[in-house]
Amino acid sequence: MRNGNRMINKSVVEEDLRYKFFYEGKLALAYNKGSLEWGDTYLSRPNFYPVYTPCGREVTTISSYFRTHHKSIFFGHADVDGINFYHDNNPTMPNLGDIVFEGGKVSESEGSITIRTSNGWVTKKGLRKLSERRDITWIPGTKVHILDISSTLVSASADVTFAKDIHSYIGVRMADTIDVEDGGRAVNSNGEENESGTMDKYADWVDYSGMVADHQVGITLMHHPYNPPSPYFVRDYGTMCSNFTLHQPYVLMAGVELSLRFRLLIHSGGPDEIGITGYHAAYATSTSSM
Repeated sequence: MRNGNRMINKSVVEEDLRYKFFYEGKLALAYNKGSLEWGDTYLSRPNFYPVYTPCGREVTTISSYFRTHHKSIFFGHADVDGINFYHDNNPTMPNLGDIVFEGGKVSESEGSITIRTSNGWVTKKGLRKLSERRDITWIPGTKVHILDISSTLVSASADVTFAKDIHSYIGVRMADTIDVEDGGRAVNSNGEENESGTMDKYADWVDYSGMVADHQVGITLMHHPYNPPSPYFVRDYGTMCSNFTLHQPYVLMAGVELSLRFRLLIHSGGPDEIGITGYHAAYATSTSSM
């Protein structure tokens, strides 16, 4: 793959419980399928971890000191017809459900790697609430790794209500040294900063950046304008989410698809160095499912 004047060497390897993405011969990203079988390593929903920038710095955490259900780059909703698909296997939370990986197919092009996956949103009693098609496209680069994600949900039977809830839908938990409490910075497309400025606001994107091992790095989270209106949930302790139910519930009618699309920029350098506006403009005008 060519990125500027450099040839980018990329590959993907599938293991039993994850896909590993390699950039220039080194691990850059993993997509974990989750497993309901392994007790102390239980993951009840797929997620991304580890997540490395092009300069090799790890920018998320899967074992945060606070809110341990924030697992790197993750998906879920805490109240789907009363079932909690957000808090993993937390025994203090009632009515837990699982997002179960049900299969995936890898394809590669000159510039990207795509994995088309399917998931079932299933209660602990085995009742399927939703079927999900989740498509993942990774486009590596010398300054920015692009991660495009499309999540298409359809009810397994009757209408489904996603309640108004702060715990939804795509979230990113940054590495500790990047959070605002430890010297990092969150900024949105409106120029508003940190939790006080970006929380509960509508914006094209939010970027979270800071220092990791003497390098400035970060992640930008943007949602496609075709998504339902989605304000951002941002905390100074290092979390940002795009949440289509932060202000109101959403009813998914039986037989109707809900498609949610997101782009993440995993970047070396600060937000002012990578041209986020240009990435968003290109993404906002795309009309395909990915």
